[in-house]
Amino acid sequence: MLDKATLCERLNISPRTIENMVKDGTFPPPVRVGKHVYWSEVAIQTWQRRLFAAQEAWTGH
Repeated sequence: MLDKATLCERLNISPRTIENMVKDGTFPPPVRVGKHVYWSEVAIQTWQRRLFAAQEAWTGH
C-alpha cells in the first residue's frame, strides 16, 4: 500500500495534482482507511502502463 506522501514522492507530483487527477477520473481513486488514503501497488502500475501504452506502441512509421 502506498500513502499519498509516498505516491507524491515516487511520481514527483503534488498532493493537489493527485487529488485533481482522481477527481478528473485520470488516476485510480484511493481506498480510505480511517483518516488516511492508500493506493495499491497494482493500481499504480496499471495506471502507469496505460499512461505509457501509446508511447510504447509507437513504431516510428
